[in-house]
Amino acid sequence: MRLTIETRTKINAWLRVLPKEKGSTLHGLESLFLPIALGDRLIVDTSLSETQGFLLSSNRPDLVPGNTVQQAWNAFVDSCPPAPGRPSFQIEVHLDKRIPEQTGLGAGSGDAGTMLLLLNRLHGFPFNRSQLHAIACQVGSDVPFFVESGPCIVRGTGDQVETLPRFPHLSCCIALPGFRVDTRNAYGLLDSAMAANGTSAADPSVSLEFVLEALQRLEPFPGSEASRLNSFEATLGENTVGFLNIRSMLLTSGAVLAGLSGSGSAVFGIYAERAAAEAAALELQRRVSAVRTFVAEIL
Repeated sequence: MRLTIETRTKINAWLRVLPKEKGSTLHGLESLFLPIALGDRLIVDTSLSETQGFLLSSNRPDLVPGNTVQQAWNAFVDSCPPAPGRPSFQIEVHLDKRIPEQTGLGAGSGDAGTMLLLLNRLHGFPFNRSQLHAIACQVGSDVPFFVESGPCIVRGTGDQVETLPRFPHLSCCIALPGFRVDTRNAYGLLDSAMAANGTSAADPSVSLEFVLEALQRLEPFPGSEASRLNSFEATLGENTVGFLNIRSMLLTSGAVLAGLSGSGSAVFGIYAERAAAEAAALELQRRVSAVRTFVAEIL
């Protein structure tokens, strides 16, 4: 059996990074995750077998070693040993990588979450929602979100996921500038900013509740040009001017919200109408050098 599956990515419509707790190596966070219909593609061939097997290939062979799709298989199999009456499969997966790394869209986590959901279905749903969530936590910090559906508030190290009612129909324009952001470096810069200016120095300038209300009402909020929605906006350094220019263009074109996703470098604009998002994407391509744009629905 061959399956072709489109994976998802996400945008962080609001993101606050918390200081590390004493003795912890990881930052906590609080964020509004919105899933978008944009991602990579998994081409999966499965066949029943007496023994389990998994083989991963990709149009980006450099990404195969340690890939999150392989990690998802490993975590699933470790949690689901062979049992009488449970089918076993030989599985071959080709990852058609379409979303660049270091953009803050969580494409690798989306690939892993999609793989976990598929494996659970193939094996007859041996895991309920909370059990699959626990397996996802073993794979990566954003992966638990991707075994859910719809918008979520994510807290902790990505392990605490609160599902929300869906918003009215929303589209988004995603702009990928020419620069990329290394997540480890971004956290290092954030630590430095917190140490120098206080732990709240990089906090968003508007509340999560304010953002949720804007998305429900589909109305840009006052002062949005100067608003910070994401702690990592304070870590862009020489790329800040480029980010602010793209964000300003998105807001001017009618975006309800616009900001940085994750640790960057993707800049998003959220729109009530797809036509407005498409027009913004074309205008960005016309006016900003080296930018790539995508338009997708928020799920």
